[in-house]
Amino acid sequence: MEDEKARLLAEARRCRRLAASINDQETAARLNALAEDYERRANVSQAGTNEKE
Repeated sequence: MEDEKARLLAEARRCRRLAASINDQETAARLNALAEDYERRANVSQAGTNEKE
């Protein structure tokens, strides 16, 4: 599960980096929303791992 969390957080960073590099506000907002979703999923993934311990 740790690999999954790392992958999701890497995707979130990628989305934020792309959002910061473009001028289209709507697209940047969508990318930031995707980043938030990836981060939320990473935290849920981690929470599931902690419950099994």
